[in-house]
Amino acid sequence: MTITSVILTTKNRSREAFALSLKIRAWLEENGIRVDLPSKELESCSDQSRQRADLIIVLGGDGTILSQARTMLDMDIPFIGVNLGKVGFLAEISPVSWKEQLAEVLSGSSHVSERVVLGYELISDDKVAARGCAINEIVVNRGEMARLICVELDLPGKVRQSIRSDGMIFSTPTGSTAYSVSAGGPLVHPDLDAMIITPICPFLHDFKPVVLPCSEPVLTWVSGAEADAYVTVDGQAGFRFKQGDRLRISRYNKDFKLLSYSGHTFMSKLVAKRFIKRR
Repeated sequence: MTITSVILTTKNRSREAFALSLKIRAWLEENGIRVDLPSKELESCSDQSRQRADLIIVLGGDGTILSQARTMLDMDIPFIGVNLGKVGFLAEISPVSWKEQLAEVLSGSSHVSERVVLGYELISDDKVAARGCAINEIVVNRGEMARLICVELDLPGKVRQSIRSDGMIFSTPTGSTAYSVSAGGPLVHPDLDAMIITPICPFLHDFKPVVLPCSEPVLTWVSGAEADAYVTVDGQAGFRFKQGDRLRISRYNKDFKLLSYSGHTFMSKLVAKRFIKRR
């Protein structure tokens, strides 16, 4: 992959990120790379900047990448992150050794991973009331009261399930290492085209986490008189999920493109983050 122009964006209101972005911009320009550094949100990039950009560099944590990617997926440009957060599953460039790592990226020693994104439509009163996408997961969870909700599922193959639980996680393979695995879901390689459905604390039900092809949609809703629930998207956005509402989840029409440099494989990250132990 040849890189001649990049968009550089930072975590909102982070002095550390902005100071580092100025250093990275100067270094990239010294190496002949055109750099656009938006003064506000990433959405404020001009059409010209979007059309000529080969890469979006995000300074922040995984959460910053998630929020920026949901907004800018339609640009169809790979992302790479400089990790100023805690986890670093998506933002893998070190803020200490960024020069060496970015030099490796510019040399062509990189790989673009095209990852499934989940799209959703909230159907309320027979109308689409909201729609959007999730890089990591869509979660239907109980409301403010600490009580179970009854989550209904219409699965491919005309299979219906009714599960009393704290909620349900609909995860992408990218998000399998996040909330889903904490709730007992499987680790799924991010290059696979799949949707993972994981119940949150199911009560007297043997529904196990399941990995499905993402080629067919899943429909979910909450039933019962105590149907007080919420939908959250990547842990960053959300809305109330009322009785009678339906949520249709399917594959989004764009993939999330993430650039990785040589040697940083999914399995090596699992070892580094201690999901897998060396013997």
